Amino acid sequence: MSSPSSRPKPLSTKVNTLWNMAGCIFYLGCQWLTTIIVVLFSKGFDNSGLLAFAMATGNMFASISLYKIRTFQVSDLKGEYSNPDYIGFRLLTITISMLFSIAYLAFITDDMTLFATTILYLIFKADETFADVLYGIDQRNGRMDYIGKSQLLRGAATLLGFTAPILATGNLLYAIAGMLMACASVTLLYDFRNAGKFGPCLPSFKFSKFSGLFKACLLPTIANFFATSIVSIARQRYGILAGETSLGLYASIATPAVLIQAGAAYLYSPLIGSLAKTLHERGIYSFKSSALKILLLIIIGAGLPSAVLTIVAPTVLVTLFGNDLLPHIWVFPYSLIATISIAALLYINDILLILRDGKTQIAINALALALTAFLTEGLIGKYGMNGINVTIITSATIASFVGLLRIGTADKSNPSKETTTQVDQS
Repeated sequence: MSSPSSRPKPLSTKVNTLWNMAGCIFYLGCQWLTTIIVVLFSKGFDNSGLLAFAMATGNMFASISLYKIRTFQVSDLKGEYSNPDYIGFRLLTITISMLFSIAYLAFITDDMTLFATTILYLIFKADETFADVLYGIDQRNGRMDYIGKSQLLRGAATLLGFTAPILATGNLLYAIAGMLMACASVTLLYDFRNAGKFGPCLPSFKFSKFSGLFKACLLPTIANFFATSIVSIARQRYGILAGETSLGLYASIATPAVLIQAGAAYLYSPLIGSLAKTLHERGIYSFKSSALKILLLIIIGAGLPSAVLTIVAPTVLVTLFGNDLLPHIWVFPYSLIATISIAALLYINDILLILRDGKTQIAINALALALTAFLTEGLIGKYGMNGINVTIITSATIASFVGLLRIGTADKSNPSKETTTQVDQS
């Protein structure tokens, strides 16, 4: 157990932000490269479609296993819950999410290849989401350089672990297994050691603590599950309607756009703790002003690189994947708009979480998910592959607008007594 005097000193917000963005964008870039590698070293786009389906399901899995704890953990300013409490609770949510995902897959498909590939990928995601709770410890103590360096290592491990097996065998299962083992070694050998500098990291299993965390983050978790399911359901529905090859083509085109969404998230995530302090110490007016400025920063920060990618990426993608993509490459700019709309919705969810307004989170994300379920098939029928993007843009934009209206009409004078108390506690 480390003493306060021996703990690493926190870094500045600027340094933390730069390390976090650099590492996490590199990692996601390496994840995107796996979608290229799987095409280059496979026959056709079948393996790409399998991987795209697994990734879509993995996003749904992660929304449950993460249980929206990271924002709550980082804003736990008074240490209501210990590091072992958060780690033990994460192990519980991973287990629950895995059981749910297995049941979900058994319900929607009887394709054993699809089932086995997706389950193995979910185990990889389980390691990734477990590392996230260790990152929460690092962030809470102002050392996001540890997160950035971990993500740099994970990116390299992802490429090596995935590429070597698929190059040797052409088998996607072996490639995912290699990626899993390489990244799990980073968790065990690097992330645990860094998190341990801030106190004990062995999991604690206390019902009273689990109950408190379960109640505190239940509504945000349901809301986040709805939000992340928008993209997953739209893609899965397209895969079922158009086939694995068509889904693989779409994934090859659209996956680079995820870097924009991730970059937006990593841009504001180091500011979550500061926003919570602003609400508690300076009141609702300052909080809303800061939140709006960050939203504009997200839009601008995502829009500028999107403009560059719109010009550059189509040529690069066709060069990498061949002329099969050429008839569909026009959907790429729309996939960028779709990812920006999702990034904005997720940010608004985090603002509502800081406000402890779980009901509005549930409402706006349920609205987005309902619109997705209602619109997807018809829009795919009308616009083909681009129907995925049109569905996402429509659903996320409407939900974001409703969420902004709620934030704008929050208590005009001071945060509510309930909100102030909860933020103070966290």
